[in-house]
Amino acid sequence: MKKDVVMVILAAGEGKRFRPFVTDKNLFPFLDKTMFDFAIPKEFPPQITSCVIVTSSGNREYFEHVTLPVPHRVVVQEKPTGMAGAVVAASHEIAGRSIVIVIADDIADPGLLTTMLKAARPDVMGVLTAWKSKSYFPGGYIVFREDRPIGIREKPGAGKTPSDYVYFGGQYIENADLLLSAIASSDSKSDDIYEQALSSLMAEHRFTLIPHEGRFVSLKYPWHILDVMSYVLAHGLQPGRGKHVDIKNNVSLEGPVYIGNNVRIFENTKIVGPVYIGDNTVIGNNNIIRDSYIGANCVTGFNTDITRSYVGDQCWLHANYIGDSVLEGNVSMGSGAILANLRLDEGDIYSMVGDTRHNTQRTKLGAMIARDVRIGGNASIMPGVKIGTNSFIGSGVVLDADIPADSFCVASRGYTVTTNTKKIGADRHKYKAKL
Repeated sequence: MKKDVVMVILAAGEGKRFRPFVTDKNLFPFLDKTMFDFAIPKEFPPQITSCVIVTSSGNREYFEHVTLPVPHRVVVQEKPTGMAGAVVAASHEIAGRSIVIVIADDIADPGLLTTMLKAARPDVMGVLTAWKSKSYFPGGYIVFREDRPIGIREKPGAGKTPSDYVYFGGQYIENADLLLSAIASSDSKSDDIYEQALSSLMAEHRFTLIPHEGRFVSLKYPWHILDVMSYVLAHGLQPGRGKHVDIKNNVSLEGPVYIGNNVRIFENTKIVGPVYIGDNTVIGNNNIIRDSYIGANCVTGFNTDITRSYVGDQCWLHANYIGDSVLEGNVSMGSGAILANLRLDEGDIYSMVGDTRHNTQRTKLGAMIARDVRIGGNASIMPGVKIGTNSFIGSGVVLDADIPADSFCVASRGYTVTTNTKKIGADRHKYKAKL
């Protein structure tokens, strides 16, 4: 293995699968940081001496100012052509070099990079990292011949996987030129050119596999926000209280809880950690909040229940149930509106991604609501439903299908008014004591 390795960070995905959310998934906020901050280690192995970040034009300025352990350059992937296009966009920076490819929406054990580079022997062209999936995950599965990895099959479908191992963002390639040549020779109508190119290299050169037994979360689909939230609350939350925190009488705090500056928590509320509460947020009376993230400048009014949910900045709630849901930010819910999270048969919850119905592999999943949405009183949003940005959901609506951006949804109402001919006695409800 060469001593001069370039890290290539792929952070340019268009994020079609991530809709309805409008925030770039690499920049999605958690604990006053971003997904990128959690995905990229704070320290690099000594073999990595430089870095190139491949991103979109809209995020170029942000990534030019990030702090990394080694010098880095930013290149723009002009068209959303997947991982293959991202690697090609960095071709001038990686030509003739050994590279480590990291995907900015995967979070794994920080020591994995060191382990991977230690496995890069002179007789090995590449090193892959993979985790053993207990159930079907829509990713690239490793194809083996005996114990040797010889290919990758992208999203084969449940029951059709060639092994239990799913590769993820962490590959060492000894010769980037060979990878670029393989990409140029690959052709596919699906979004798997990179996997095809990698498979062709694996068929001709020796690769080794590192099974990853540690922590791993991936932010691909909107419901994965909840997986990342659980990870960062478990591994990144620092319990404590900011300045000017006002906690009223009879408030119960259990487990690790972080409370930001200028937060007010009113009477008879129970908070069970891990929970994060951002600056300037008001937690109303009789709330129960469990295993959740609540952003800055929010109000959770009287009698609100928030369970295992992500509530972004500037959300306004009142007497609501928020179960296993994601509110991206600036979402208001009228009194009595609920985000249901459990099917009546308690089965797996499905959600539409484009024209495909996906099994989320979650039996509890509420709504996924983009920024700038208003939901009227007593509306009921069914499990797994997604609501696009800048949408209004009227009072009393029972919503069981996705709503695209810029929608105005109201319930059909019908009733009849006639003359009342019945009389109500004045003393009908008078209490009569029994002696």
